[in-house]
Amino acid sequence: MPKEFPNSLAHFLLSIGFQSVGETLWLHEESKVRVKAMPGDSQEGDICIWEDQWITSQLAIEKQLIARVKPLRSVFARDTRIVSIDASVARDFLDKEHVKGFLKGSRYFGCIVPPHRIFRGIESSYTFEGNPLLAVAVFGKSMTMKEPGFEGCISGELVEIATLSSIRLVGGLTKFLQAYKDLHPELHNVMTYVDKEWNTGKGFLAVGFEKVGETEPIRFGTTRVNKGNLKLRYVYEK
Repeated sequence: MPKEFPNSLAHFLLSIGFQSVGETLWLHEESKVRVKAMPGDSQEGDICIWEDQWITSQLAIEKQLIARVKPLRSVFARDTRIVSIDASVARDFLDKEHVKGFLKGSRYFGCIVPPHRIFRGIESSYTFEGNPLLAVAVFGKSMTMKEPGFEGCISGELVEIATLSSIRLVGGLTKFLQAYKDLHPELHNVMTYVDKEWNTGKGFLAVGFEKVGETEPIRFGTTRVNKGNLKLRYVYEK
C-alpha cells in the first residue's frame, strides 16, 4: 500500500478526533466509529476505504466521515417536499454527497424545502428551482418478479440515496419511497443493495426493509475485492 494514501487519510481522521488503534486502523472513541484503510482485515461495521476511492471521492468521503462523528441538525420530512428532478441536478448533488458519486437510474427525486417552510431556516448549498435541495434518490426500472412467493409482483429498485451531509433528514427515506409508489401505484416492493463496507443497513431496516440475502464480494479492477452488498426489500402496505 503506497504510504501517501494511509498518511493522507490518517491526517484527516486525526483532525476530526479519531485515534490510531492499529495498523491503518482508526477509532473515534465517542461515536465508536472505526475506519480501516484497505486492504487488510476489518470487522463487521468498520468503514473500509480503498486508495482509489480516496483519490476519486475524497471530498465526499470526508463529508460522510464527519457526519458519522459530529452532531447533525435534525430536519423533519414533514417540512419538505419530494419533487422529480433531472439527471444533471442529481449528478451535481450525488457527486459531492455520496461516496460512490452519481449512479444512473430511470427516475430521480429531490427533497426540497418548499417556500412556505423557508421560515424554518433550513439551508443548503444546492438548490432546485430556487428551493434548498436536501437529499436526492435515484430509482431504477421496475420489473416483474419470478422469485417463488413473489411471482408476478412488480418490483422497483432504489439505486442510490444521499442526504446533505450536514443534516439528519428524519423520515426522508420513507417519503422518497412513497413518492416513487405514488408515481408507480402498481409497485409491490422496492429492492436496494447496501455496501457492507460503508453501511450496516440499520437505517433501512428501521423503516421496514428486510434483509433477503447478500451478494458475493465484487471485484473492481485487478487489485480490489469488496465485501459485497446486503440485499434488502421494502414491501409496500396494501
